[in-house]
Amino acid sequence: LLSNHRTMAIRSASLLFVLLAILYFPSVCAFAPPAIASASTTALSIGQLLSDFLPTKSQTQSAIDPQRVQDIKAEIKALAKGTSNGISASEEVRENISRLAAELEAANPTPDLTNSPKLDGSWKLVYTTNEGSSAGKLGPFVGEVEQLIRIDGRDYINFVRVAGGAIEGALRATWDVLAKDKWQVNFESVRFSVLGITLVQKDLSAVGIWRMSFLDDDFRILYAAGGKNVPKENIYILAK
Repeated sequence: LLSNHRTMAIRSASLLFVLLAILYFPSVCAFAPPAIASASTTALSIGQLLSDFLPTKSQTQSAIDPQRVQDIKAEIKALAKGTSNGISASEEVRENISRLAAELEAANPTPDLTNSPKLDGSWKLVYTTNEGSSAGKLGPFVGEVEQLIRIDGRDYINFVRVAGGAIEGALRATWDVLAKDKWQVNFESVRFSVLGITLVQKDLSAVGIWRMSFLDDDFRILYAAGGKNVPKENIYILAK
């Protein structure tokens, strides 16, 4: 009898979570803009297109001790720990991470940030200045965010997992390369599941712009507009 009550409670809590997630839709799309945008929002002038393919500061490696790079990564992870992916980070922590990120960006070792095979694989969100769903916030819950990139397929899936993965949101998207540091991201669908059972699935037609500034074998930094801080461009730091 107790077991049946426990099972019913879990099911009720799961359904409540999904209902809350639906109420928050479409803002539940990790790394997605808060509203559907047309492709015209990504239009660039000829001058911008030309400048986008010229080396920028973030695409030009500067001299820095390799050990210093590893120390910066470790320090960013330590500062972000316990902040719910950055949601509860203090202003001091935000400023310190911003300073460290800028130091990493100045030492970016990957000239072509948008086509590098280093992008391939699974990435976990370490920190973001976005305080909404892109930080793993679904309704009143904050989960872990994973981004699975498939270079060969030119697509990726963003997962937000709560309660050890018992509750999961998944956003699928493809991309078009705009420059050596920019993707136009084409959001295609979002899905919610509980205990592996899909309860909600919806097609999307939104687009967004990712600006990438650092990439090596196990660390990435990118910027995207959208979320609670619109129109501010938020930073996202991910690690393997």
